[in-house]
Amino acid sequence: MNRILVIDDEPSIRKALSMGLAFEGYEVDVAQDGSNGILFGHQKDYDVLIVDLSLPDINGLEVIREIKQKAPEIIPIIITGNGSIESSVEAIHLEVSDYLEKPLSFESVKKSIVKGLEKRELKRKNMREKLQQMLEIYMTNHSNTVKTESDTYGEADELSEIIATFVHQMNNPLMSISGSVDLLMNKLKDEGAVREYLANIRTATREIATLNKKIMKLGQTYEDEIEKLEIQRLLKGCLEIFNDLLFVKDISVKTDLNCLGICIREDRYKFEQIFKNLILNAIDSMDGMPEKELTLKAEVAEDMSFISVHIEDTGCGISSELKDKIFTPYFTNKENGTGLGLHVVQKMAKEMNFNIIVQSHAVRGSRFTVQIPVPK
Repeated sequence: MNRILVIDDEPSIRKALSMGLAFEGYEVDVAQDGSNGILFGHQKDYDVLIVDLSLPDINGLEVIREIKQKAPEIIPIIITGNGSIESSVEAIHLEVSDYLEKPLSFESVKKSIVKGLEKRELKRKNMREKLQQMLEIYMTNHSNTVKTESDTYGEADELSEIIATFVHQMNNPLMSISGSVDLLMNKLKDEGAVREYLANIRTATREIATLNKKIMKLGQTYEDEIEKLEIQRLLKGCLEIFNDLLFVKDISVKTDLNCLGICIREDRYKFEQIFKNLILNAIDSMDGMPEKELTLKAEVAEDMSFISVHIEDTGCGISSELKDKIFTPYFTNKENGTGLGLHVVQKMAKEMNFNIIVQSHAVRGSRFTVQIPVPK
């Protein structure tokens, strides 16, 4: 049975939709304002969200954004008395399924729900087929020896982890895009700001395109793309992609990079994934903290044999009993975490011969240090 959450401040609409949709076989909950709707959305899992654009306390789009953080696959349908808002950048960003104008027709509501559920199922089906194709390609390219059933399941598990890791890595540029869109919505009349935010979005989408290319090559022999990397410039770039997100979350930043001109020869993609994941991890750790400060610092060893890069935050910290588990795949204590960010960091650091040191105390923040060998 599909669950539907209806949020509208008009009692007649809540009652009509609750009774009508329940009669159609749906499980329905109703809320009279955005705050209570968000509370419902965080407490239960819903398939469809029907929300009035103009609520007495919170804008309907803000309600959708809050609920989608917990339930990204929920199907949002907007009720509006002010005409269609299909051109809204924020509505597109939130993947709003449909727009229903008042006065409502119950038939149009039913059709909108069915259309949204069918569209989601088609999306899921396409994803399953794509994963199956990738699995078949992977198995074909790794079939040089006879495999037992347990070997096959082991390879499937390995591929599942690889795909999950790629999906997690896409969250970094997606978070950057989200921050830029939030700021863009408030600065649409400022041409200079619009250009800046759109440039950030373009950079992030290019990174997603790079990840997609790597996903399409799963099962093929992969060689690192080694090139000369200027460490200070890359560190600045890893931080700058999150500038808009840092602003939205009201996090102050300190940088002290004393490694100008020092270069290494490594894979740029792996280097950036290490530091982008650590920076985003630091940003996430400061949600709800009274003091929010991120520090990015680089120090060169006296003998010039390595550079220590520190990412420090004033976040929730890591308790001593959890410190040994943070690099374990799928382990997380975040409500919406995947448990893959630090696993990716450790895996790529080992492949590049980087050393990672963690210093942290619960509620006192964390400091991750990456030691990068410098060739002589």
